[in-house]
Amino acid sequence: MTDFVNFWKAAFVAIGGWLGWLVGEFHPTFPLIIVAIIFIVYDAYTAYCLDKRVKKKYPEKTTREKAKFTSFAFGKVITTTIPKRLMLILLAYLVEHWVFIHVEIPLSYIVTGVICFEQAWSIMENESSCRDEADSKFWRWLQKIMVDKTARHFDIDLTELKDEKNENSD
Repeated sequence: MTDFVNFWKAAFVAIGGWLGWLVGEFHPTFPLIIVAIIFIVYDAYTAYCLDKRVKKKYPEKTTREKAKFTSFAFGKVITTTIPKRLMLILLAYLVEHWVFIHVEIPLSYIVTGVICFEQAWSIMENESSCRDEADSKFWRWLQKIMVDKTARHFDIDLTELKDEKNENSD
């Protein structure tokens, strides 16, 4: 019985030592990780807001009566998007400090900046999608240069929605 207890004590000491090393090694990346997570979560929120606008503008095209915050979509963000982006930041930090030891390249900051830019672009696409003429000129201007994500909320092509809208306005 004492061998069993000693095994678990040794295992917990080893795991604690490994976790302590991880925290000590990667603590400079924690602010970068927090910034990236904020951008990713805000992107998920703007996608939800877009879903609300789509449900309001095209109620006959949707199966649900109103937009819902689905745990599946947010779970995908938590289990897929965030771990992939965080792994990129950690790998960039490792390359920065273990590979490019004689060169001053802030690779982890550059990678975090790219991740934040990608998320900011997606946020602006979400915000500019499914807007009317009554909305701000800024969002209508962004619609001209960004992808309209409205079609992603249906199983149809966006051109079908635009053609139907043009037929109704004639």
